Amino acid sequence: MTHRVLKWLMLLALVLLIVSFISFWFRGPSFRDKDVVLEIEGPTQAIVGEEVVYKLKYSNDTKIDLKNLKFTFYYPAESVVIKNGVVQSDLTDKFEVDSLSSGQKEEREFRAFMVGDRGDIKDAKVNLSFKAGTLTSSFEKQFKLSTTIVSVPVAITLVSPPNIVPGQTVSYILDYRNESAGPIADLLFEFDYPDGFAPKEFSPNPDEGQNKWRLPSLRKGGGGRITIQGKLDGVEGETKSVSVMLKRKIDNQYIDFEKASSVSVVSNALLEVGILVNDSRNYVANPGDTLNYSIDYKNTSTTTFSDINLSVKLDGEMLDLSTLDTKGGFFDSSTRTIIWNSSNTSNFSNFSPNTRGSVKFSVKLKSSSSLEGSNTLFVRSTAKLSTPNVPENVDGREVSATANLVTNITSQPTLTQLIYYNDPNFGSNGPLPPEVGKETVFTIHWQITNPGNDLNDARMTATLPAGVTWKNVFSSNLNLHDPAFNKNSSEVSWGVVTLPHGVGTSMPKYELAFQVTIKPSTADKDRVMDLIKDVKLVGVDSVTKQNIVVRASNMTTSDLVDRPGEGTVK
Repeated sequence: MTHRVLKWLMLLALVLLIVSFISFWFRGPSFRDKDVVLEIEGPTQAIVGEEVVYKLKYSNDTKIDLKNLKFTFYYPAESVVIKNGVVQSDLTDKFEVDSLSSGQKEEREFRAFMVGDRGDIKDAKVNLSFKAGTLTSSFEKQFKLSTTIVSVPVAITLVSPPNIVPGQTVSYILDYRNESAGPIADLLFEFDYPDGFAPKEFSPNPDEGQNKWRLPSLRKGGGGRITIQGKLDGVEGETKSVSVMLKRKIDNQYIDFEKASSVSVVSNALLEVGILVNDSRNYVANPGDTLNYSIDYKNTSTTTFSDINLSVKLDGEMLDLSTLDTKGGFFDSSTRTIIWNSSNTSNFSNFSPNTRGSVKFSVKLKSSSSLEGSNTLFVRSTAKLSTPNVPENVDGREVSATANLVTNITSQPTLTQLIYYNDPNFGSNGPLPPEVGKETVFTIHWQITNPGNDLNDARMTATLPAGVTWKNVFSSNLNLHDPAFNKNSSEVSWGVVTLPHGVGTSMPKYELAFQVTIKPSTADKDRVMDLIKDVKLVGVDSVTKQNIVVRASNMTTSDLVDRPGEGTVK
């Protein structure tokens, strides 16, 4: 009987526990994500340049408090936001709210000037992250409002050729007209040209640089045209985009107002030209080298051209033009240009499709002594193949192709090694000729000259032979790094780090002096002892990226500057 009662009591306790849990769960405060309200109120249509006001509204319609609310408001792309008279570069606005009580509602305003073109859709967005009551999870909500630009105060149309060939002269034409209800003052057109475009002619001329035109006032219904001409280079299939931003002065600063753009696609070139020097585009030259140039050309179109001209302009202080061999071309010394045309190249008078050919010339570089004071350790050749006979379906006043080749010049540093018995700065110590069982001190000097490019990661190393001791006495000029000695490998190292162009020419040499000692044994008697070996300077040419190694000869006790030939041990 007692067992049965105990069993029923345990069952009753379990039922009461379940009922208590359910009561707590369903009678306590509940949370539903959809009851956190987040929205943006603003216009669904707008006019370019007008100030748009967005109202961000948020409320807590749940039964529990919200905490750690973090808002990020995103202004529409390209819009202009001005705060305290300053145009903001960041088109986001962030703020935090510590808590939002149940039933509480709040709102904030955000203002921006709308920028774009007619038909553009501009989105304003907001992201919210928060926590609810005692729940450990974080929650997120988002909202987006789209606004369509329905009209523009100033209608702007930018036109570019849909297709161009590399090197072709192109025209960009901007037409504008005031379509607003009244005059507009203080306007500025600013162009953004594509890569490879070189403007040459303008109508009218720009007011600032090569890409800015000012309009102090534009009357109602008034308009005008801006034309820009120049050459555009690119590779086949590449898209070239030109754009213009119309800016308006507000609070004494020009802000973006309207934008227009146009795209051209690079088509297959009608002509091709290429340059090689010594059969390579990556040849690294040394002073005194002969540069053998080859200019290859081809008609890649379906048109037969006449009056073809090929020119190559030569630039660089290291070119010795007195050695120039044009091999039939005409050299204009005033412009440093070699010219080939139909008078000296037969196929240039009737240049039919798929015709190809080449011309050659050679020129020597000046000697390394000419590097002193030179800051242009390279030479450049620029080739242009052109004709004024333009096919009907091609814009521009000529068809042309260009190619450039820059040839870097490297010149190895010079390493000089000197050894003294009686050094002017250190004096002398010990007998000379050396004697068995007695110490003699020698002073070794390393001098570095660099007429060429900067040498990065530069380092001098050498090995002291057996019987030679590092004395740890040294000095260097120009506050250079101290040398180091590794006892295990008997290696002397001197980290120069960077060896600049002009060391030893336009500025003092880099010099290190250090002392070593010898104490000859009986086995050394009647012979000359080695003092230093495996001497080398290593580094990386900063322009050519070549690994440079300059070596110096091994030196003995008889290779002294002040007492030559007296190094035989007695």
